[in-house]
Parts: sequence; structure tokens; C-alpha cells
Amino acid sequence: MLETSIHPQDLPLFSDDLDRLEKVLDAVCEDRGINFRSSEAERLGALIIQLYRHGVKEDAKLLALARAYL
Repeated sequence: MLETSIHPQDLPLFSDDLDRLEKVLDAVCEDRGINFRSSEAERLGALIIQLYRHGVKEDAKLLALARAYL
């Protein structure tokens, strides 16, 4: 039998996940006056995805960590 370990960061993100993460990104961008299409927003979005993939699933925690990043 072939054994492999599956890591959370290897799992796909589904549309529900992306909708949640987009709301977090939108909130932080609005709070900080960041253009949603800027490179700063892109980096912030990547951070939010990374946090989510590493187990931060609560919106409030994602918001707090993303805000602290700036």
C-alpha cells in the first residue's frame, strides 16, 4: 500500500473558501485605503490564503492577522 501524507496547503480551495477570503481581503483593503487591484492587495491576499491553508479558519482571526501584517 502506498502511503502519502496530505498537507493542508496541498488541498484545493473551493468557491466558498475563496468567497470568505475575498470578504476578509475586501474588509482590510477598505479599512486601510488599499486599492483592491494594487500589488499591496495582491500580497495581502496571498498572505490571507496562506494563513487559511495553515489552519486559520475564523474570519475574525484572519482579519486580525491581516491587519497586523500592514
